[in-house]
Amino acid sequence: MKKSFIIFFSSLTIIACNKQIDAIKPLTQIDAEGELSSVAGIVEATTGNYSLLQGYSFITPYDAPMINIGEGRGNNVTLQQFGPPTKQTDAFFFQNSSGQSTGYSSDFYRGSYQVIVGANLVLEGIANMEKNGFASLPAADKNKFLYAKGENLFLRGFTYFNLIRNYGKPYYQDAATSTGVPLKKTSSVKDNPPPSTVKETYDFIISDLQQAAQLMKVPVSKSNAFSNTAAAWSLLSRVYLYMGGSVASPDANSNRLAVTYSDSVTNQTGGKYALLQGQDYYKMFGDDSDGSLGKTNFSGNKEIMFAHDNATGSSAGSYIGMIFNTDVINGSTATYIPSSDFKSLIVANDIRGSFLKKNENTGYVESTKYLSVTYQTITYAPQIYFRLGEVYLNRAEANAKLGNYAAAKDDLKAIHTRAGLPASDIDNVSNQNLLAAILKERRIELAFEGHASYDYFRNGLPMTRTAADNNGQAVTIQPDDPKVVFTIPNF
Repeated sequence: MKKSFIIFFSSLTIIACNKQIDAIKPLTQIDAEGELSSVAGIVEATTGNYSLLQGYSFITPYDAPMINIGEGRGNNVTLQQFGPPTKQTDAFFFQNSSGQSTGYSSDFYRGSYQVIVGANLVLEGIANMEKNGFASLPAADKNKFLYAKGENLFLRGFTYFNLIRNYGKPYYQDAATSTGVPLKKTSSVKDNPPPSTVKETYDFIISDLQQAAQLMKVPVSKSNAFSNTAAAWSLLSRVYLYMGGSVASPDANSNRLAVTYSDSVTNQTGGKYALLQGQDYYKMFGDDSDGSLGKTNFSGNKEIMFAHDNATGSSAGSYIGMIFNTDVINGSTATYIPSSDFKSLIVANDIRGSFLKKNENTGYVESTKYLSVTYQTITYAPQIYFRLGEVYLNRAEANAKLGNYAAAKDDLKAIHTRAGLPASDIDNVSNQNLLAAILKERRIELAFEGHASYDYFRNGLPMTRTAADNNGQAVTIQPDDPKVVFTIPNF
């Protein structure tokens, strides 16, 4: 991905409830109005906004804190080294620290609003051009312009979704009245909105994504390192799944919409996407520490709708690597390793067992999902945000909650059998136990990709760590525990 144009930020202090946003100082001397008055400038600025999803060698990290928080608060991982809470282990201990040196919440919150303000700034330039000059553009430029608008709406909706699932209660817990996050819709430093409700935040996300999906249908060719209509549909299926109620009290309308948007991905993309099988599946997540699997070059990967390219550009590499993998040569110790509870879920002949590898230097088993040309704790593996495997599992879960058991089993079977396991495992699951089987499969299939904790809490389920995975002390976090919701940082 091109990263030469990283826009407009050198420092950004974000709202905490009604706190003031400090002035956004230009990183370069580029004139925003000048750059955003041409299609080329808008496209370049949009490319710069993708860079904000990464964070390595940039202002505030985004991707590593998001994965640290999403996995650290679940039970697929345990700590390689136990000790008092640190910035890296704050999420694991549910400390929810808001200080910049004590937890990742501060970095994640700040990084999120950097993406949002960046998207807002470009959208404002787009709105100006829609009034002045758009009608006279050649057809090809109009398409690039509309696609860029869709990309920025997608990036904003995606970022708000990641915020609300951390700083808001699970949707089924009084979404209409519970506190969400500030919905900043402009780039103005004078725009300091108070937090919206959880429902208002979700409504805004859905509006952005629906518009984005439509706009990105124009004939513009981009790789899967950029957002697209299928990625927007995938996120909508995820959003509605999060709105789909608890296991005890599912919401039929939201689950129907989760199915609808999953169907859009599988049925309305002309066969562009497919579940990878066999060796191709292994290459997506296997040990690529020497680069022989080619994991970093994912443009031809038919399972991935959207991933961040960590292998190209001046700021290549992501600190996600140091979360899951120890680099003895450079003195970096993995924060998280697979828990004994998680490893016990992997049965014989499950290809996903090959996504775990014993580190010969430490003796600990590690995940290989981000192990790719690792250098000085940095991974060059892509950060996969949306892939077809998740879409199948979204649809399976939603259908199970709707009582569409045959359809749910079909999708679950597709994931289970491509892992090398027999279809009879799924055929023999009773309707009563089907949802639990889907959530178990989801836990294995999407492990270490940032879903672990949310899948418990959004479903109204407790998250339990066994004693072996918690330094000898078992722990259970209930879905209505106040610790599930992060405190908005007070900058």
